[in-house]
This record gives sequence, structure tokens and C-alpha cells, in this order.
Amino acid sequence: MATTATSDVGPGAGAPFSSIITTVRRSLTSLANKEKQHARKPEDGHAQITRLIAIQPKPNSTPHPPDSQASSAGKDSHEKPPLHLLALPTELLNNILRHLNFVSILELRKTCRFFHTLASPPQLRILFGREQLTTLLLQHCKTCLVHDPFRSNLLSCSHEDEGWPLASQCVDCALVANDERLKIGKRVKLGTEDVVQICRWCGRPIRNHEGVAGPPDPNSPGIRRDGRPFHKGNCYRSYNNSLLFFFILGWVQLTLGITGAGLSWRYWRGAVMVFAPSVTSFLLLWIVMGFLFFRGSRKRAYRYTLLLELAILGCWIPPVYYISMQIVNHPERDVDAAMQAALALFGLNLVFRLFNVMGNVVILCSTPDLTPRKKPNAGLFKRAIYKLMLWSVAWTYPPSVEHRLSSE
Repeated sequence: MATTATSDVGPGAGAPFSSIITTVRRSLTSLANKEKQHARKPEDGHAQITRLIAIQPKPNSTPHPPDSQASSAGKDSHEKPPLHLLALPTELLNNILRHLNFVSILELRKTCRFFHTLASPPQLRILFGREQLTTLLLQHCKTCLVHDPFRSNLLSCSHEDEGWPLASQCVDCALVANDERLKIGKRVKLGTEDVVQICRWCGRPIRNHEGVAGPPDPNSPGIRRDGRPFHKGNCYRSYNNSLLFFFILGWVQLTLGITGAGLSWRYWRGAVMVFAPSVTSFLLLWIVMGFLFFRGSRKRAYRYTLLLELAILGCWIPPVYYISMQIVNHPERDVDAAMQAALALFGLNLVFRLFNVMGNVVILCSTPDLTPRKKPNAGLFKRAIYKLMLWSVAWTYPPSVEHRLSSE
């Protein structure tokens, strides 16, 4: 029977059967391809943000008709609507704008015409309201537009200032503009309505709980007086390090002065050019020490100490010259240990007093205000100069940084 059925189909009946198999195979392949297209992989955060900020399609783009191209319509029916920022409702976009600062709003206005119109100044006045808009403007720096919601890094402004309420200025911009309010010895009013001191080391305002606590006020229990004008972190630590350096250096200079005077008394008592200047410098040295210990924080007697240091510097020149000439004019004589020690000590005293003269000149001319080295716009050369001046002050008398000025 199998032979009969096969022979009944005949050679011409195989063509319809093969065409049916081909059609079924194509249908299954098409279904498999559609399943692959519909099975999407989950997007990561970067891809979602990229789709969110994608450019909106043009409104005049016409979609595919539902009756024509059935295969395309069936494919589009499974796709989700495009996700981009402009697809959100206007009410939701306005709610987003209320949570942005002005720098973000300005950047948003540059993206497209729609947001340029939505975030226009008239629309912002309507969106925020008068009081909220004024508060938001007061929280921005008028120069760099940085946003400070607590206004702790902004200087205070008033209604009389130009551009109010956008009249506040941050500390960095005020330092660049050489604002007179940020001068040492003065008090500045911040945007938080706190009146604070200016740090003598960095030139920035000392906010609450950032300064060194002062002594208790005997007239007001529980209240402390103004502390030392330094930030209690790196600024006060650097200032204390300079005091330690000055203390050690002072004892070294005192030892050199006493030893030099003792050598001249022991070995050069008969040489007037050595003995008389060294003894004079020894006496002047104690007068300088008296100035250092007893002038306090209000006396600015730098001109007198400068004159004394010049006198001591001049006193050490004749002994160095005399001993040098003795060595040059009598080369046949052996240079003994006393002559070598005297020349070395007299030369060191001469160099130290030269540095003291330079430091007193810096203190006398700089008031002393060494804070410009910390300004944001200070160049490399300016920073190097002020760094050298700072070392000169640390060498000569670092407490001068803390002395009260006439403006106080």
C-alpha cells in the first residue's frame, strides 16, 4: 500500500508539498525575528539619561497610517513612546525649574528655544513669585553666580546697593576685586547677618565656630571675648609654628651676640676697632630684647627697632674688616683658632643683623598685611614675593601680624 500511495502522488505532486513547507518555515522565522525585536535588554542609567535628554522629534513628522503597511504598524504598536525632557508636561517642567539655581537655569535656556521661552525673566517672576525670587537672587554671587543657600560665604548687601537683590558677592570674588571690607583689622558682615573678624593669616572671614576662642568676659558670664584673629585650623597652626621658629632663632642670635662680645673681650681688648663696636652691639642687643618683650600688642615701635638694628649692623662691620685685613696683610702669620672663631662669629652676627634690618623694613612697609598671597588671582611671582616677605616677618617678629591697627 505504501508503494501504491507513493506511486499515486506521482512526480508532479511533490511541488505543492514543498511549497507548503517553505511557507511554514518563513512564517516561523518571521515570528522568531519579531520576538527578538520585542525582547529588549534593560537599559543602564547612562542610556536612560541619554534618552531622557534626547532632542524632541519635529511636530510636523507624520506617523505611519494604521491601514497601510500593516507590518510596520504592527511593529510600532509594541514600541514605547520616546522618552525626552520635552515630552513632560509643562506643569512638571515648571516644578523642575523651581528646584534649580540660576546657573542651571541659564544653562538650560541655552539648550533650545522652548526652554529659552519657558525660563524667560517674565516667566520666572510668575513662577517663583516676588519673595521667593528675591530670596533666590540674594543667595547668588553677582559676579560668578555661585549659589550659596545658607549665604555663609557671601558678603551682606543692602537695598541701596546697585543691582539689588542680585547684589551679594562671594568671598573669592571680593578678594579678587580688592574689596575694602576684607581688610585685616576690620569686621565684615556676612549674608547670615553675622559680623565677624578677618583672619590675619589668610585674609578670609572667620565664621562662627571657626576662630580661636577668646577668654571669658568677666562682665558677661557665659560669654567669651573676641578670640585671636586666626582660623583655628591651618592658619593658627602656621602662626604658632612661626612663633616657635622665632623663639629658637632669638636664642641663637642672643648666644651669637654674647659669644662675639666675650671673644672680643678675651682676645681683642687692645684692638679698638674690634673691642669698642662689639661691646656697643652687646649693649644695644639688650635694648632690642627689651623692645621685643615689653611693647605689647598695641605698640608699633618698628621704626625704633629698625634704627637699633641698623646701629648693631654697623657695629659689626669694623671687627669683620679689621680681622680680615689682619689675615690679608700678614699672610706669613698662622691664623690661630681664636682669629678663625672671632671672624666666623662676627660674620654670623653681621648676616643675622642684616636679615633683621630687612625684616623690620618689611614689617614697617606692609602694615603688616601679608594676606594678598592667598588671593585666588595672585600670580606665581606675587606669591613668591609675599612668601619671602612672610619669612622675613617670621625671622624678625611674627607677633607683628597680630598687632592692632589704627582701623581697630
